[in-house]
Amino acid sequence: MASLATRILFLLTALALVSGNTYAQAPWKPDRPVELIVGSAAGNSNDLMLRLIAQIAQDKRLLDVPMNVMNKPGGGNTIAWNYLTQRGSDGHYLMMANLNLSVGHLTGTTTFSYRDFTPVCLLYDEYVVFVVRNESPIKTGRDLLERLKKDPASLSMAFSSVAGGANHIAAGLAFKAAGIDVKKVRPVVFDSAGKAIVAALGGHVDFVSASASSAVSHLKAGTVRVIGISAPSRIAGVFADVSTFREMGANTSFSNYRGLIAGKNLPPNQLAWWEQFFAALDKDAAWRANLDKNSWEPNYTNSRDTRKYWDELDAQMRSTLDDLGLLKKGG
Repeated sequence: MASLATRILFLLTALALVSGNTYAQAPWKPDRPVELIVGSAAGNSNDLMLRLIAQIAQDKRLLDVPMNVMNKPGGGNTIAWNYLTQRGSDGHYLMMANLNLSVGHLTGTTTFSYRDFTPVCLLYDEYVVFVVRNESPIKTGRDLLERLKKDPASLSMAFSSVAGGANHIAAGLAFKAAGIDVKKVRPVVFDSAGKAIVAALGGHVDFVSASASSAVSHLKAGTVRVIGISAPSRIAGVFADVSTFREMGANTSFSNYRGLIAGKNLPPNQLAWWEQFFAALDKDAAWRANLDKNSWEPNYTNSRDTRKYWDELDAQMRSTLDDLGLLKKGG
């Protein structure tokens, strides 16, 4: 008969194999350069987020290897998701996640969904703003809504990075709440908010729906006016004088999450290391200062709770996209 010690060892091994117990795995940390992947061009708010993480990690020596930002714009993040998938379940590759991950498969712009990846964490929420150039005849958010009520096709709206993405949904919710037929508003899609704002500055589009942080530098330079924000109430900082959608006459609000994903079935010891890393980052003074600077709302959430939130959000987005006429047939 096998000894008691042998039987206990056999039992523990079996339990670890069945349950995927993290304690059965050796400790892990990155041992070669980490790639932070973003599905947009440099200068976009998503790109800025990852570059900030890499900078803080370097300055505070939070890990022993370099962090490099890899831009893979195009296809509403599909190119970047495909790139991440090809890297397998490897914790040296992380990607920025936003609402496109939750809605692309519902609108039909991609076959990828949040279920194809490992949620690492959420970090913060970001509001959406409406932007016009200084010379625009559209002076306020109410002006915008009134013009669109009279003729939805009279104005062109630029946004990134895909139809049915967060910036499109935020605008659609505002227009629907104001009684405007969102399907008649003329959309112009760019691969970054920066390019969309440049198009507005050149007079090529009438207004932009963009993440709040994308407009900060232009607002400070005095080249644009921000005429609406999707926050539930006015926020402090550079947008303190900007009317909310509700103040404009659209009884709605909206925020877009920002977080990190990894390849599907990331090993638990690798996931645990990154959860610890981002939980520490969330408390870092430099990180919090930059959240305030960019009007980002802190919202750290671990992997398990992020997945739960995405499951709940999936049902909400199906309903919202259906109302907006953006839900794909059979979605």
